[in-house]
Amino acid sequence: MSDARSPRSNAEVDARTKASVQKLSRLSSLAMASTSLPIDSATAVEVEAASSRHIPKTTIILIRHGARYDYADQKRWKERCEALALEPSDPPLSALGHRQARETAAAVAELPRFDWEKPDLILASPYLRVLQTAQPLAHALGLPIMVEHCAAELHHTPAKVPPPSARVPFIPEVDETYVPILDRDCRGLDEDGKEPAVAYFRRLLLLAHDLRTEYEGRTVAIYSHAASVALVGALTGCATLAEAGKFAPCGIWRLASSDGGATWAVEATGDHNDPHVTENDGTTYPWGFSDSRKHAEMEAAWAEAVKLGPAEV
Repeated sequence: MSDARSPRSNAEVDARTKASVQKLSRLSSLAMASTSLPIDSATAVEVEAASSRHIPKTTIILIRHGARYDYADQKRWKERCEALALEPSDPPLSALGHRQARETAAAVAELPRFDWEKPDLILASPYLRVLQTAQPLAHALGLPIMVEHCAAELHHTPAKVPPPSARVPFIPEVDETYVPILDRDCRGLDEDGKEPAVAYFRRLLLLAHDLRTEYEGRTVAIYSHAASVALVGALTGCATLAEAGKFAPCGIWRLASSDGGATWAVEATGDHNDPHVTENDGTTYPWGFSDSRKHAEMEAAWAEAVKLGPAEV
């Protein structure tokens, strides 16, 4: 566990935040790329300086959770939520989802099967189904699971999801001392405590920014949700969400940068989960924003988020 990023104090968080904001103002960010803003002379000098030094490869392995219990048996899940006062939006994996998670962990950990570096850090959404999907890889590699609120679900309602410390009795690999990029309350919630789509996309832009500035030279596994395919768009500069593609259950997107995060190459797509997953069901399937009933609304929210830039910390 010594390879995992150590928790930061509040003073360190403030310093990191200030440095990140300053860095964002200097570098050619996703917002600049998407709105075709010119790169200023200071950025050009910095890029030229970076090109003269060796920059280690940074790899992001983005993994969606496995098949959901509530989708597999909606009636039973609804009954149990009502009887036990459970939160309907935070279901566990189905039995199939657990098998998919184990198969995915084996594929990532048994690297002769893929020509990849092993992850040295695991970030995960705070939702139960995602933490359960991440757990087998934590077992295989001996790594803790860092709960990262930037990776939470679309339409996230933070108050409905338990804090990391409440997950420890059931998923002891969770490191409750980790200081996330964005705190649990997130930003821009509506009057019902729910996160609008623009705020969701802005925190993914923040995650993309910090992956560039905070994790250089590392291989980071990020476990999240289908909608986090937008992170692929944030890293690669997609003008639309449709361009980002789809995300299969336990699909694996692999992106790499060898220039300090200025550009990212997609080295593997997560729109399918073969050959590492041997079985799927029809209820948790490959999904992209083009499949959304509110596709136009989501695209407009994405454009607005890119215009506004990453969420403030």
